[in-house]
Amino acid sequence: MQEFFDKANLLWGAVIAVLTWIFGEYWFVFLLFLALNVIDCIYGYAKSRATNTLSSEKGARGVLKKVSYWVIIAIAFAVSGFLISLGAQLGVDLGFLQLLGWFVLAVYIINELTSIVENMVALGIDVPEIFVKGLNAVRTVVNDAGDRVIPEDSGKDEEK
Repeated sequence: MQEFFDKANLLWGAVIAVLTWIFGEYWFVFLLFLALNVIDCIYGYAKSRATNTLSSEKGARGVLKKVSYWVIIAIAFAVSGFLISLGAQLGVDLGFLQLLGWFVLAVYIINELTSIVENMVALGIDVPEIFVKGLNAVRTVVNDAGDRVIPEDSGKDEEK
């Protein structure tokens, strides 16, 4: 029995090492996001069954959307990493740009939580109102913070 636990510990240690190598010290945040993706798919499927709106096309779009979230997160971290490296070559500290990837990941985590709660409510599950209001408040705060960093009208020409 000890041999089994030794192998299990070795395997678990290897998994953690690989996750840390790929996703960094905070790999568990990415694991949380993956778990939320799966949970949202399950509740989305349950909602579509309950409302007789089950569609393979709609499901495929949902899966593509989830994969696209991961692509956007990867791009956000890659671009910030590239710019930080470029800044180091130029002698400019751009380390704060790492926040770009974390901000994008946080926005998508909030999005997944909101979607899960909306699906639960549609299924008639009693979700505490404070949780729904709390998610809406967090979404508002995050969106407002993003608007301060990149104002909504930043791409528009100023009127003279």
